[in-house]
Parts: sequence; C-alpha cells; structure tokens
Amino acid sequence: MRERVTQIEVVRTWLENERVKPGVDVEFDPDEPEWALVAKLLDSCAFEASFLWRYPIAWYRFDLDESRFRRLRVIDGPENESWRRLSPDGSVLGAARRILADELTGTYDDVDVTRVRQIAAALPAPSRRLVLFKRDHGERPTIADGNHYATARAIRLLQTGEYTPQWAYLGVRRRVQLGVRDHL
Repeated sequence: MRERVTQIEVVRTWLENERVKPGVDVEFDPDEPEWALVAKLLDSCAFEASFLWRYPIAWYRFDLDESRFRRLRVIDGPENESWRRLSPDGSVLGAARRILADELTGTYDDVDVTRVRQIAAALPAPSRRLVLFKRDHGERPTIADGNHYATARAIRLLQTGEYTPQWAYLGVRRRVQLGVRDHL
C-alpha cells in the first residue's frame, strides 16, 4: 500500500525520531507552522535533511516489505562519508554484513556501531519510521533518517532470517515542468 502524505507529517515524525536519539536535544511544538518545523529539522540535521530545500518533493507512506528493505542504500553523500565507507556496496545490508564479518564494535568513524548492535539485540521493538529519499525514478532509495535502526534490522535479518514489515516515508523528487509562452 502506498498513500500520499504531506511534508508536515514527515517533518513532525522525523523531529520525533530526533528526540529519542542519544545526545540530541530537539525541542518543538508539533503545532508550529511547517516552515518553523522544517527550520528546526534543518538545524538539527542539516546534512541529512538538506534535500528538503533543494528539490520539490512528493511524499508517500508505504509498506516496506522485505524485498524493498533489501534494496535500501545508506545515506547519500560523498564517498568518504562514514556510512558509505562502512558499507562496501553502499547498501544497508552491506553495512550490516561488514559489522558482522569484521566484528566491529565501538565507533566506526562517526557511526555508533555499538548502538546499532544494541538496537539489533532489542528487536523486535516498536518500529521506528524510516525516512527515505530518491532523486530519480528507478533509483534505489537512500535512508535520510534511520540508518542505525535500518542497519540493526539488517543485522537481525542476516542473523535470523526474520523480517517484520513496517511502513516508511518516501520522498521522491518531483520533476517540475516549466512551460514557455510566446507573448510576442
């Protein structure tokens, strides 16, 4: 199932996700205007949410089944960004495989691998709503918010073969058609 949702719904959920992260202090009133909430989100996670001001976006809530989950990519960014270095192929499953194969713990660059392992050990826990984004049709979605949680779910999937479907938000870059009128 896929349904269209408003950006304000996604931003509120994303800010709620930020509130529960260790060491993050985000205060907001859900009734604030959209522009104020977007500003707080950009202030809290400028890199992760930067696409919000770069592109017009259509937002959807959809069921993230196992086959779609297996296609997820870690956060988009430069090749030397920590999540991209952690995952040899840029996928969430690749990050999970590397954590397991290399028996990583502690911190890998700025990725808290210990936290990923703690989340994986606690699963199944209440689902966290992932925020995904893709710029182009046919492109595999990247995770904008929820890399630790998704990687923990991938570890659990690799270890046990279990996957519990959940729903997620997906932002898709809209192509704006500009018409030129001849007024001569």
